[in-house]
Amino acid sequence: MHRPPLGQHFLHDPHAVRTILDAAELEPTDCVLEIGPGRGVLTENLVESVERLVAVELDRTLGPRMQERFGHLPGWMLVQGDFLKTDLNALFPEASLDHPIKILGNLPYSITAPIFEKILAWPGWITGVFLIQREVGNRMRSQPGSKTFGVLSLAVQLFAEVEAIAKVKPGAFTPPPRVMSMVIRLRRRKTLLLPERDIPAFFDLVHAAFSHRRKTLANTLSLFTHIPKNAVEAWLNDHHVRATARAETLGLGEYVKLANPWAIFRREKNLT
Repeated sequence: MHRPPLGQHFLHDPHAVRTILDAAELEPTDCVLEIGPGRGVLTENLVESVERLVAVELDRTLGPRMQERFGHLPGWMLVQGDFLKTDLNALFPEASLDHPIKILGNLPYSITAPIFEKILAWPGWITGVFLIQREVGNRMRSQPGSKTFGVLSLAVQLFAEVEAIAKVKPGAFTPPPRVMSMVIRLRRRKTLLLPERDIPAFFDLVHAAFSHRRKTLANTLSLFTHIPKNAVEAWLNDHHVRATARAETLGLGEYVKLANPWAIFRREKNLT
């Protein structure tokens, strides 16, 4: 079977389409960003349901077809290019806490993580509904103690509440992928769980903690920072964390509380 050059798997199943649209809880006044509209299976429903629809499409063979099909409709806009290089603030100058946008997309498996990194760092959205690889969806909503709980789980959950909506079988796509997919819904947190200034320290700590997943936190943080293990153990004990604990046993709230102390600890040890 011919595989599209960008590795796309085009959704064609009407039930899956309806599931995505229902999960987005669309209103006539909504402004929506669609990532990778492909052949327009979501677009044809969205463009008649919301006030403004901006679609970002990388494939230069699909873009002109989409423009020919929908270009005459009010509120429709096509951005031909790479979503990862798209300036969202310029595209949605109206996006704010009072006028946040919704984001939908059947995301390419190969760049799912970079897409989420870009979305999560941008404050202009309120709800996101995405069709992604089921394994990735499970990792995003995973909880402490699970083998799938890790950096992705914490990164996503810091900014949003994650909900699994439905599983989608390979046969819903053309060509069918080799794995199961999942519709997930993200609701952006109205209030960040920690000050913006502490977000870099949060991610530094999380990456450090999971850099040697099978080792204890004391060993892992010592290896990551080259700080002597006994100093790391003392710091952990000061913050009521067992030095023998492992990264996946701490929850989001614990990492949030440790972010600022971790930044201070690094400065005290002359680490920048």
